Formats: sequence, structure tokens, C-alpha cells
Amino acid sequence: MTMAHVTTGVRAATLAFDRLAPDYDALAEGDIFRRLRRRTHAAFLRWLRPGCRVLEIGCGTGLDTVFLAAHGMRVVACDPSEAMVSRTLSRLANDGFSRRATVMPCGLQDLEPFLAALDQDEGFDGIVSNFGALNCVERLEPLGVLATRVLRPGGPLILGLMGRHCAVEMLYFTLRKRRDLARRRRAPGAVVVPVAGIDVPTFYHRVDQVRAAMGPAFDLEAIAGIGVAVPPPFLESRWQTIPLPLRDALAGIDRAIATWPPFNRLGDHVLLQFTRRRRADA
Repeated sequence: MTMAHVTTGVRAATLAFDRLAPDYDALAEGDIFRRLRRRTHAAFLRWLRPGCRVLEIGCGTGLDTVFLAAHGMRVVACDPSEAMVSRTLSRLANDGFSRRATVMPCGLQDLEPFLAALDQDEGFDGIVSNFGALNCVERLEPLGVLATRVLRPGGPLILGLMGRHCAVEMLYFTLRKRRDLARRRRAPGAVVVPVAGIDVPTFYHRVDQVRAAMGPAFDLEAIAGIGVAVPPPFLESRWQTIPLPLRDALAGIDRAIATWPPFNRLGDHVLLQFTRRRRADA
């Protein structure tokens, strides 16, 4: 993919999420999305502590930003969509956490100069990127380079990515005789996904590709499937037809099998937890 194609893809994603911003919170309030987000928030609290300084890449409307700030963390967040950044700032102000967060209008590709402009050499205790923000990025090597530079030894790097093998999605589209959609996440290169009426190039990264991109300074400590027994959010209306006790049971199964191979790679999202090596030669 040429630089022109990369630039076009970034612009398409930014425009799409600018358009989506007014409706994003309503989508995120669905039962499926709330259950999945609770899972990722529980993981954040396992690996991050109050008082630590966290870099969040792809903050969207600030749902995770406020969660981290509410648990006593200092957050530096970014998103290339200015409409999303505006909503994050409003959410922080409304919830009284503006002093605990800095929000920047940039994505991974522009993050270095923005961090330099903060004129701080403090570094970060953790880095997070949740719910597929990095699926709009073709190559993750720049993240590995950045994280090696700014993340303190022993700090966690937590990446919530849209997985390549979503079991429920594959079953759903196979039953509907849409095998093209059932296989779409496994396609090589960019997959065009419509977002707010705009075709956005989307990259379903393999776990081994992500591990290689992070480089020798990081160890992959944990892989968890998020949404293995619970369907993707686009099936919310069908999910609501299922009785609540059965939905709760499926969510319980989802939690129970999340870290078991091969289920840990079969979710709508996969949560990868890396740790910055402490060794001087890392």
C-alpha cells in the first residue's frame, strides 16, 4: 500500500468517525456493548493502578478516558476525529475529571510530535487502545517504537483489537448463506467496512503480527477473547429477543472461556496484554 493510499484511508476513517460521533454513545449504550466494555474495564483495573499515568490511543467519545480518570489515573488521550475529541472533553468536564486528562486531536501516525509538544519527560505507566481503534491502522510497528520509548519498564500495553476469527459472526453469516461476509475478517490486506456511510479500510491484525510489531522490548502476557459467546454489537436487535437469563448465562460463558485456547482468539475482539521488559537489553 502506497503512502497515498495510507493517507486516503486515514482521512476516510477520520471523516467517518466525525460523522459517527453524535450517534456513537447511543450505539455504545446497547446491552452487548456495555457487557463487552465491562470486560475490558475489569482488565484495565487488573493491570493499572490509581495514580499511574496512562496513554490512551483512540479515545472515541471518552468512555474509557473517564473510566480511567474516575479510578484515579492520569490520562493522556488522543483521537484523530476532532468531533470525538470534543465529546471526550465535554464528558470529562461534565463528570468533573478535566484536570486528570489531556486530550489531543491526533492518531497514532501523528502522536509523536503531539507528545513532544507536551514538553514532559515523565513517561507512562501504561498504554491502552480499546475496541478496534488500531484496526484503522495498517502497520503497528510505529506503536512498538513509540511504546518502547515512552512506556516505563514493567508497564502494561493493553490492546483491544477486532479479531480475525469471530465465531458468532462466522456462524451468523454462514447460516444466512453469506459466506463472503463470514470470511471477511480473514481476507488479506484492507477490508472495506462501511462506517456512517463511508467506506473505511479496516485491518484485522493477526496476533503473531501484533507481537512482531511490538518488537523485542515486549512480552505478550495474556490473550483474552471479548465476545466469544456474546455476539458482535451489530446483532443487538436480535440479542434483545433472547430472554435476559439466557443472555446472562451466555455472558457468564463468555467470561469463563475467554482465556482458554482456542476461544481466546475467537471473539469479536481480542484483548492483548503486553508488558515492557525490565531487562536492560530489551
